[in-house]
Amino acid sequence: MSIWEKMLDLDRRWIFLLIGIACVVPFFTPLGLPILPSQEVIAIYDYIENLTTDNAIFVGFDFDPGTAAENMPMGVAVLRHAFARHIPVFITAYGPLGQGMAAMALEEITNEDSDDYYVYVNWEDWASIREQGITDRAGIEEAWVAAGNTLAENAHGWVFEGRDIAMLGYLPYFHLVILGMSSSIASQFPTDIGGNSLEEMPMYQDHKSLRDIDLAVTTSGSSACVAWITYGREKIGLPVAFGVTAVMATDYYIYMQSGQIIGQMGGLRGAAEYETLLLRDGYTKSPGKAFVGMDVQNIAHLLIIFLVILGNIAFFAGGFNKKTKLKGRR
Repeated sequence: MSIWEKMLDLDRRWIFLLIGIACVVPFFTPLGLPILPSQEVIAIYDYIENLTTDNAIFVGFDFDPGTAAENMPMGVAVLRHAFARHIPVFITAYGPLGQGMAAMALEEITNEDSDDYYVYVNWEDWASIREQGITDRAGIEEAWVAAGNTLAENAHGWVFEGRDIAMLGYLPYFHLVILGMSSSIASQFPTDIGGNSLEEMPMYQDHKSLRDIDLAVTTSGSSACVAWITYGREKIGLPVAFGVTAVMATDYYIYMQSGQIIGQMGGLRGAAEYETLLLRDGYTKSPGKAFVGMDVQNIAHLLIIFLVILGNIAFFAGGFNKKTKLKGRR
């Protein structure tokens, strides 16, 4: 048997093993293959970069575990960006499982074992500062530090519940919820998921309805994108950006072309592009999960391409194309 015949007769289990190795190794030894951010991702990043503590954004965790591999890194990246800029974030969910996804994202960001974590300060923990009438972001942090609180070396900063973040959670018929929030956010969410009054939160005092919000980012594996466009963008002019799965991305490019959305993160690649921008500007110290995931995806694709090319070389160099033609004539 010639070498070409051996190659074409290779047990497919060896191929599966190669693919498995290619997928596992980058998790332990990140290759750091370069990722060039696309314009649609840069547009979202730059928009948030230009916001200040006087602005506020909505981040919708509008997906379930089925698309978390792609959508979760998007939500985490946007939250990191907002926290670094001290931009207040209202978090909602289009479906019941989305609330759990948002909690997991926040847990990842506040994990003390991470090199890029934020210290979460519960609503009740800084009640004494509010009692002093201090509600601006700089004043809250100054008073918190004066009270003897310090940051660990690997911590990026503090996240004050009620000033930097409000976890609103999920309500059914979310398109109607968006309509209701266009008049008053508190009319739909009187309290956050912890039972804290929304109207008492400093971030709500300055942003009482969607009309006071500067951007809504939906990380979606569903039709939530259309709801935010229809009832947010078109009804009250709310700026909207998408974070969608790779298979959904092409369906929503029309909203980019029509100017109805600020930008779009498409699939794991889009999330990795956003993480690259965060790393570039010093908002994170190390690449995120999407960046590492792209190493896995790239190596696996390169290996598949190599095997396809090798198989074609074996097919033609071994003369199997001629033998196939002869069989066809018989």
